[in-house]
Amino acid sequence: MKNKSNLARRDFFSQTAKIAVAASTVGLAVKTGKADPGETKSEFKKPAFIIDSHIHCGGSEEWVEDMVRIYRPNKAMACVLTWRQDMELMIDAIKQYPDLFIGYGRVNLDDRNSVREIEEFKKNGFVGMKFHSPQKNYDDPSYFQNYRLCEEYGLHMIFHTGISSHKIMDEPQWGSSSRMRPMYLDTICRQFPRITVQGAHLGNPWYEEAAEAARWNPTLFFDVTGSTLLKFIKLGRLERMSEILWWADDESENNPHTLKGGPGAWEHIVFGTDEKPTGLEANIQRFQNMLDANNVPDNVRKKMWGLTIAEILGIDPVTRKMKKS
Repeated sequence: MKNKSNLARRDFFSQTAKIAVAASTVGLAVKTGKADPGETKSEFKKPAFIIDSHIHCGGSEEWVEDMVRIYRPNKAMACVLTWRQDMELMIDAIKQYPDLFIGYGRVNLDDRNSVREIEEFKKNGFVGMKFHSPQKNYDDPSYFQNYRLCEEYGLHMIFHTGISSHKIMDEPQWGSSSRMRPMYLDTICRQFPRITVQGAHLGNPWYEEAAEAARWNPTLFFDVTGSTLLKFIKLGRLERMSEILWWADDESENNPHTLKGGPGAWEHIVFGTDEKPTGLEANIQRFQNMLDANNVPDNVRKKMWGLTIAEILGIDPVTRKMKKS
């Protein structure tokens, strides 16, 4: 009886979720007259240089082919977050398409082999590391050996921040979104000042917390992937980003509460998708809509589209090759 009850409950949740998604989509279409909030069009010339700072390895040759087919026409490079089992696939992809693929490793902070895996990624030419779902808070000292090694190797670190998706299931799960609050990155930036850090999703829903952490840390950046822009577009609140990212780089002389010599608020934001390759163009359009709604200057936009990440990783935006150190 217990198994039947569990199956019935899973069926119920599954059907309820499908109905909710359908209702949400219909409601959005009725409210806005658009099926997809990312399809709001504004005429603009796509940037000549784009880096997708946040996309996951699809784990197959077909995925690599899709990336080449979609990203090259859009003049985009991609920082690909890669588990160890897909390392060889990504090594081959980078060798074949060095103008497109940028290798980032991905490890579990609670795995006793995490340090060894970071070393292995570094030896194979990967230039960044991704962390997600820790069992303790990100700034727990037990994780510092991983961050210290990344600092020594000059590996850019990207952390999932904010709400974390999961499937409806009966089994208990480790981790919690509360372990990944964006303010924990403030501790990491202060402890490891020679490293660059990126928080994913602008800490959704802790946007102000993410922005305030970035305000005092010139080496901390955030992408706005995931549901962040979708949410603001659906609510007609893209301009809210200017409320969150409120300070400017030229006001520190008269404002003692802004980091002197630090970047302006919008310079802490970088482009990313966190979707399948087919999501690139919709994400470009959403990002552009955000820039337009907040009147972001052209010189800052270029940094956000790719120049910031290029500088961090040592990529020449003209040749799209790693600069020799």
